[in-house]
Amino acid sequence: MRILSHYFIKRYLGLFSTVLAVAFLVLATIEMVLNLDDLSDFGDAPDTTGISAAGHGLRRLGIRLASYYLPDVLPIASFIAVFLTLALAGRARELLAIEAAGIRPLRVIGPILSIALILSLATTLLHETLILRAEQIASGEDYQERESINFGQEAFWYHNGPMITNVGYADAESRTLFEVEIFERGPSGSIVRVVRTDRVQIRSDGGWQMESAQIWQFDPSVLDRDPIVRRNVPLTLDIDTMSGDTLLAANPALLPLPSLARYLDSHPSDHSSAFRKIRERFNERLARPWLVLVFAWLAIPFALRVDHRGHVASAAVAGVVTLAFFFVAQTAGRTLAQQELIPAGITPWITIATFSLLPALALGLRLGRRRPRPAAPPRP
Repeated sequence: MRILSHYFIKRYLGLFSTVLAVAFLVLATIEMVLNLDDLSDFGDAPDTTGISAAGHGLRRLGIRLASYYLPDVLPIASFIAVFLTLALAGRARELLAIEAAGIRPLRVIGPILSIALILSLATTLLHETLILRAEQIASGEDYQERESINFGQEAFWYHNGPMITNVGYADAESRTLFEVEIFERGPSGSIVRVVRTDRVQIRSDGGWQMESAQIWQFDPSVLDRDPIVRRNVPLTLDIDTMSGDTLLAANPALLPLPSLARYLDSHPSDHSSAFRKIRERFNERLARPWLVLVFAWLAIPFALRVDHRGHVASAAVAGVVTLAFFFVAQTAGRTLAQQELIPAGITPWITIATFSLLPALALGLRLGRRRPRPAAPPRP
């Protein structure tokens, strides 16, 4: 049994890697053809890192592939890999031989799903490192390429400890914050200092370096006293209670999951449309890595329909249609959540639960049809 399990696991991982490689080769070709001007313009940017124009273009291409395509390609590749693994086995009568030997199909399916589970856990780490970083950089580049900038729409508030910070825009790549306001509260909760600056450079040690800041100093004990104002002051802040990396994404939806969870918890009474989008995005990020396992499970009943006659097309089309319904259901649920017809954040989990039941029902019906009939009693 161990050799049999290793055989199917090896085939699944090989097909998964192959599908990923082919998908990214095709997507990279399409991106280079359709967005060649954008990639060339990106390469014309000032070279401050010693990277050539071609290197900048390839870097931009990698960011687009990781941020726009990789989250969806991973689960789809898992679906295709499982489908081909079992469909090829059915076409070659390997599954028929396994059942004839008295081995249940679940003994083959189980190891494949175990590897898919491990890949889902690995994908969780990938989402919070490579993919999140690419999304932050892509968001910053899209922001810089706009013809007009409206900080009122981009700015967001972050509250941690005695500091309340408003960030207009953040560039995670250069570790720079723009249009920053810092409100510092005293022990009584009153504002004791306000710092405003156009640019904040976050150092590697977490310190905030400002070349030119405007500072308003308030005395909360004397309410009618004018604040002390200082302008064009170089300032360095060592803010232990606030993580600079947390603020490197001006869009709260691009915060790391722990920071995003704290951000949502700090606004329990906010039911605005923008906040509902952030909550929906938070749950999507929690659920998305599990799609590698869910799509692997979803592919099984379609693959088992392929037998030695090799009729793959009908099963493949049915699988593609099911995947299309999955993404349509997610989009519809997201729209209903934005219209406040359903609670924000439940769409990813409802779609996963619903479509996870379909393979169980299909496999149950399949096993029920194959259940042997009881033998007739011998004649006297």
